[in-house]
Amino acid sequence: MKLQAGPAQAVNGLAGLLERYGRKVEFSRAKVIYATGADDQTMMLITKGRVEISRSSVDGRRSILTHLGPGDLLGELAVLDGGPRSADAVAATVVRGRVLDRAQVLQLLREQPDAALDVIGMLCQRLRQTSGMYTAHMLADGQARLARLLLHLSEKWGEALPGGKLRLSERFSQSDLGDLVGLSRESVNRQFRDWEQAGVIEREGVGIVLCDPQALTRAAETAE
Repeated sequence: MKLQAGPAQAVNGLAGLLERYGRKVEFSRAKVIYATGADDQTMMLITKGRVEISRSSVDGRRSILTHLGPGDLLGELAVLDGGPRSADAVAATVVRGRVLDRAQVLQLLREQPDAALDVIGMLCQRLRQTSGMYTAHMLADGQARLARLLLHLSEKWGEALPGGKLRLSERFSQSDLGDLVGLSRESVNRQFRDWEQAGVIEREGVGIVLCDPQALTRAAETAE
């Protein structure tokens, strides 16, 4: 496929180019999109749903690294350096997206300097986020880490409710939340009970409403 885009398209960055030229794909819930060590080289723009990124240790223990959603790019490292997949990417819900292979992406980056700058900016942002999460994990106590995670998730999946409340539009299990911040499911449940009694959060089944985001912000700033 010959890919050509004028200056108007370049302004939208790489995500815009994937939206314009990428082929449509869809994955059912729990479907593996990318597997660690695989040598496939495609990049995907997520247009719907949520993707869980994780790694497994030698003994088989899984660690969730992050969750990605609509507007996020997936698989950029293998496309840019030609190496194997560095983590597992699994559809946490039904996922839809737009995909281009490595040759197409590299062609676009050569032809569209703005798209190349967009990739650099995205990689820098993810590096900052990873560094910040690592620092928080090392310095903050469990309550602070969990509060920071809820606030982080609300930035992408928070739905505004009356009274300044935020509802997470995606469903995250307590096990998933614990994996993301290095806590057991029991510890997450215990902290949630404390926050519910204090009016900081509400639980709707496996859904979560942040009733007092400011209180979570204060909790997120505490350290051991």
